[in-house]
Amino acid sequence: MGTRIELVEQFTVKGYEMHGPVTQIPKLWDELNGVIQEKGASPEESFGITLEMDKGNFHYLAGIRSEFAEGFSDTKEFFIPSGKFIVAKVEGGVEAIPAAFDALLRNPDVKLRHSYGFERYIHPTGSEGYEIEVWVAIE
Repeated sequence: MGTRIELVEQFTVKGYEMHGPVTQIPKLWDELNGVIQEKGASPEESFGITLEMDKGNFHYLAGIRSEFAEGFSDTKEFFIPSGKFIVAKVEGGVEAIPAAFDALLRNPDVKLRHSYGFERYIHPTGSEGYEIEVWVAIE
C-alpha cells in the first residue's frame, strides 16, 4: 500500500452524525447524499469521521466541506485540525477501510498525533464513481 504525507490547514466538515453500530453508517450516507442532491450542492469530496468507538458503537459524522453545505438543516460541524497526515488510497472498496486504517496506525515510520482519522471520498463532478482514502494524523 503506497502512502503519502499531506500538510493541511484546518477546515470545517458539516454533515450528519450518528451514535450506534457500524451497520447504521450507510443510512447516514444515504441521508447526506439525498440532501446534497436536493440542495444541488456539488462537492468533489466528502468525509467520514469516526469521532469515537466504544464496544462496537460508533460516533460517526458523514459530511462535506462547510462551504458546500449552505442551507443544509440539522447538521453538525467538525473541525479537521491543521497538521500532517499520512494518507493511503483504499483498494477494495468500503469493506477495505478498516484494514487500510490498521496499516497506517501500525506504520513504524511515523509518530501518531492525537487527533481524529478520517475517510475521504473523492468524487469529481461528472465522475461515475469515487476513490477512497484514509487519513491519520501524524507528528
